[in-house]
Amino acid sequence: MTTFLIVCAVMIVAALVMMLVPLLRNVPAEGKGEAAAPRAVPAAVAVMVALPLAASAFYGATSNFPWENPGALAAGSAGHAEGGGSMDEVTTQLEARLEKSPGDAEGWRMLGRTYLVSGRAADAASAYSKASALTGGKDLAVELDLAEALVLAERPQDQEKATGIIASALAADENNQKALWYSGLMAARAGDKETATARWNKLLEQNPPEEIRQILVAQLNELGATVPASASAATPPAMGGMSGMSGMGSGSAPVADAAAGRTIRIAVSLDPALAGKLKPGTPVFVSAREAGIPGPPLAAVRISSDELPTTVVLSDANAMVEGRTLSSVDEVQLVARVAFGGTAVVASGDLVGEARHNKGAAADLSVVIDRVTP
Repeated sequence: MTTFLIVCAVMIVAALVMMLVPLLRNVPAEGKGEAAAPRAVPAAVAVMVALPLAASAFYGATSNFPWENPGALAAGSAGHAEGGGSMDEVTTQLEARLEKSPGDAEGWRMLGRTYLVSGRAADAASAYSKASALTGGKDLAVELDLAEALVLAERPQDQEKATGIIASALAADENNQKALWYSGLMAARAGDKETATARWNKLLEQNPPEEIRQILVAQLNELGATVPASASAATPPAMGGMSGMSGMGSGSAPVADAAAGRTIRIAVSLDPALAGKLKPGTPVFVSAREAGIPGPPLAAVRISSDELPTTVVLSDANAMVEGRTLSSVDEVQLVARVAFGGTAVVASGDLVGEARHNKGAAADLSVVIDRVTP
């Protein structure tokens, strides 16, 4: 922990140097008879005071480190290494934090994302609604998160609001990737093939990552729509329906930026010895997190036990928390879990399998669900 604090201090000093040098340097006059620009001493002093305080306050508000009981971190890491209930722990921590600080908009957004990955779309919509209220409905990323949850919750009374948010996002930016995806999805649900085709073809034009391109092609094929020849070259692998799309562009790097990011293709299968324990239609969560580090998964998708064996693709496009992607860590722990309780909360009797992936290794690996949670 001491090393971590030293690194943080060094980073703050480096940031101060980068900001203070331009403010304090002498800027010569541009022409004859003109006075040299004065050094921005007041601004420099404000930066020197505000930056360390702001960094400390931000980390204190967003960190999950148990400052009052550092020993709890070791216990959390041990449980995490066993593929245990880290998602449940994060959800509980976020809920407790927001009870004390209900005005934390980013906290509500993080809780919404956690709920959404856990398959709790209605709860996610409620959390995002609080974040939306706190930001005055002016943060487009938060509004699109809310629209995403409303669409996935499929409550008829909420669809008009989701449509309005998405329409506003497209009016502001006709190339908004998340808005294009959900606009097409809602149009397809409503039987509006023309709009769905136009939205998804426009998304294809933006050269999304391979796994996203394959999903779009598959959906257009299901509509019987014409797919550009350049976009339909590959045959899409099994990907657990649309589960890999739920986090697309949601407060993380835009989909187009993820094309150069890290992608892991996970062949998920069940040990034949456990076949008798499997029940039809049971949710299966496939998640990736930094090995040995507690906290929310870097990426996760939800599929059904009926789809096993299958191949699930996780990439930077599935990032759950802004700035935390598969590319941001060296070793990734991959866990596939048959969740008989239907949520991301680990329960006794769940079936689990895991593997590790190192940056730079081959993108394809296998995870065999081969043990029962105690």
